[in-house]
Amino acid sequence: MEHDTPPGCPALSLQSKLDRIAHERDVLALMRELARAGLREGDAVRHASTGEAGRLWIDREGQPPRIVVLIESGALEPYSAGCWRPG
Repeated sequence: MEHDTPPGCPALSLQSKLDRIAHERDVLALMRELARAGLREGDAVRHASTGEAGRLWIDREGQPPRIVVLIESGALEPYSAGCWRPG
């Protein structure tokens, strides 16, 4: 019987596989949300009131994943279409 995991790596349980698929589905939904707004991960944005610059990023480590802005200082700020503009 062949396995999909490399030798020496523990096999994933069915629940782990399902959780991983659900997580990837959530990430894809966020990518679609950005695409509907004409944006992509990595696009430059500016804060509407402060003018602070950053780039769109999908925080894949979060549970659930979320769209954030990576600002020039290296901090992550929550993304809101009302607060951030392409630019």
